[in-house]
Amino acid sequence: MDEPNRGHQRRDRLRLAGRWLVFFIAVVLLWPGRGESWASLLVPALSPFTALCSAVAARHVGAFALVAVPVLLLVLVYPRWFCRHGCPVWLLQEVVERFRPSAPPRWRRVPRIGQGLALLTLGGAGLGYPFFLWLDPLAIFTGFLNAWRQPLAVASALGGLGLLLLLLLDLVLPRLWCQRLCPLGATQDLLGWFRRRFRQTDRCETEEERASGDLHPPALGRRHFLIACIGGTGAWALRSVRGQAPGPIRPPGALEEDRFTGVCIRCGNCAQACPSRIIQPDFGASGVAGWLTPRLRFDADYCWEHCCRCNQVCPSGAIARRSLGEKRQCVLGRVELDLDICLLANGGECIACIKRCPYEAIVRQTSDDPFSTAPRVDLTKCNGCGACEAVCPVRPRRAIRVVAQAGRRSGLSKPSR
Repeated sequence: MDEPNRGHQRRDRLRLAGRWLVFFIAVVLLWPGRGESWASLLVPALSPFTALCSAVAARHVGAFALVAVPVLLLVLVYPRWFCRHGCPVWLLQEVVERFRPSAPPRWRRVPRIGQGLALLTLGGAGLGYPFFLWLDPLAIFTGFLNAWRQPLAVASALGGLGLLLLLLLDLVLPRLWCQRLCPLGATQDLLGWFRRRFRQTDRCETEEERASGDLHPPALGRRHFLIACIGGTGAWALRSVRGQAPGPIRPPGALEEDRFTGVCIRCGNCAQACPSRIIQPDFGASGVAGWLTPRLRFDADYCWEHCCRCNQVCPSGAIARRSLGEKRQCVLGRVELDLDICLLANGGECIACIKRCPYEAIVRQTSDDPFSTAPRVDLTKCNGCGACEAVCPVRPRRAIRVVAQAGRRSGLSKPSR
């Protein structure tokens, strides 16, 4: 074998070893049970697609959004650099393709659907609702690893099926996802327009461009602008229809309901970080648009007053970063009392909700009958943490419950009485 071929083989082996090293580091950072909350942010925050769209939708550039800046600069120079050297989903799909080495490249006949998804998402982000942000492969990869948190539950496991579906698609139609459907890869292709403007050339200049099967990098035109406008119009229409209707109870600091389901990327970081395990994936309570978004359930525990971990691990800004003091001021929902089934109101000795409330927002209220008392909620102190619902002994319907309220925002003030 001649020396040039040996050199190419050595470079290929080093490149493959580097990709597996990056994959291993990503798995370590995202592994369930990790102690550092910031580690789970690094992998999904690397995506320029998530960083750009979430910053536009949230009208705010967070500190962790800057993590994507080096990747953004690299893909401006080298087309699809991140796909080929940093994306763990690309590496897994190459492994899957080894099971069908002779499969025909049918993906070449499929139009660039990913570009449309990316532009629709960016256009929708302009009006606060990025439609397909949850299709980012780094979010899907993160969601798969977070699905194996302990204790393992069916609901959390279902949230990690996205990666398995992508690998199954690649087994049937190799490279279709990465080359034609992935919005992160399409974002890198669209950024090639700036590269062409700087280099003033239309020909493929790198091995990566030739390997992608595209004879020319994409050029932005009126069609792309129209697709982005359609995304913005759709976002406006969707938010107008949804209005401020109450949805499920969201984690503290969450955006308004008509924006939250779009900005959330379903990565599962908040559920993984929650020590009380009250954050669960939504399976229809907020409609199809909210599928797999995080919601709070107070069946067995509540939102601890000394914890703000979920506020520190959201890579897209769907859950705002809050200090512990600010988090305790976030109103999660409205408390409803059913005195017809309340044990205390019906002469029982139960004061479980009064004793358990960490904010001392529930007190006894004496009625006209000197032998009868009932609980009363002080809304100036209550933030809907769910401690009262978690300890209420009445079954199957609890006498005190936290329900979502219309017009809920991520503000810091508690409601007045």
